[in-house]
Amino acid sequence: MFLAFKELKYSKTKFALIISVIVLISYLVYFLTSLAYGLASSYTNAIYKWNANEIIITVDSNDNMMMSYMTQTDFDAVSTTGEKSKLGFFPAIINNPLSENVLDSRVDVYFFGIEDDSFIKPSETEDLTLTGNQVIVDEKLKKEGYEVGDFFGVTGSEIQYEIIGFSSQTTYQTAPVVFMSLNSWQAYRYGTTNTPDLFSGVIVRGETSNISTNLKSYTINDYISTLPGYSAQVLTFSVMIIFLIIITAFVLGIFIYVLTIQKTSMFGVMKAQGISNGYIGGSVIVQTFSLVAVGLVFGLILTALTGIFLGNVIPFAVNILFYSIITVAFFLFAFLGGLFSVRAVLKIDPLKAIGG
Repeated sequence: MFLAFKELKYSKTKFALIISVIVLISYLVYFLTSLAYGLASSYTNAIYKWNANEIIITVDSNDNMMMSYMTQTDFDAVSTTGEKSKLGFFPAIINNPLSENVLDSRVDVYFFGIEDDSFIKPSETEDLTLTGNQVIVDEKLKKEGYEVGDFFGVTGSEIQYEIIGFSSQTTYQTAPVVFMSLNSWQAYRYGTTNTPDLFSGVIVRGETSNISTNLKSYTINDYISTLPGYSAQVLTFSVMIIFLIIITAFVLGIFIYVLTIQKTSMFGVMKAQGISNGYIGGSVIVQTFSLVAVGLVFGLILTALTGIFLGNVIPFAVNILFYSIITVAFFLFAFLGGLFSVRAVLKIDPLKAIGG
């Protein structure tokens, strides 16, 4: 270890450049991973927040909850060991009626019609009661200037809704979710005249049995895989990041190997002085791990700073598991590069290395 740190201290400029390369490489991988995970999460945040096990919609809807029309009879027919809840689902475009330019204030959202005692209701808003045209909205709408007590309109309707609270991380297909009473949702979806008592799906916590032939049950992950573009997006980003990790880690391993081989003459002199192979090999590994560790730490710091400053602009999310896998991959490939270096060092003939 003494040899490893002594050399690091002696050749500051060279090792600073090497660390800079590792920092940039690790920052690129961590940052892209956070972007990919953030984008995927923005598709599914609202669904995972239900902590549910199954989603039931009609067979005729062809995996599209928006085209599912369920009745009270369908709801009663769903037998479960746990809880079940009705969900009304439909996209909408909201606008700020007080804006100077109403068209520029339009935002795509998803309306979720729920019963007030439903477990679908965000836990942080349990003390709020959804009555009339009062709604709870995702905090992303704060960026559009909305606050508690504000009203917004809906394209194609003259109804205005009052915001009584904000929920966190409740997005669906990257759009903010608006929670309203099921009655209000039905009035928006089907009109205020002769409004039918219909809804889109049944969300289940627990296990179901004997599902009717006109209904179809999905696990949460199976339903998410049916979302348009979700599977293709996740697969594309996953393959891209996996290959990026492999390529960059492999390049890092080669970098370490070349760096070690450049010191062949120095190691030859050390071997001629009687310094053991174990000591020399250990110093190479320690030095490799030190360079990678410092580079990865700064890479993570840059990624965290990016998330702080750009988190409100881009779909950025941290996943400790993914970060851990990337970190282990970097250390593994750097270690393999170091091992090849050590193997080359052990074969050095001291006389040849010093020109004898």
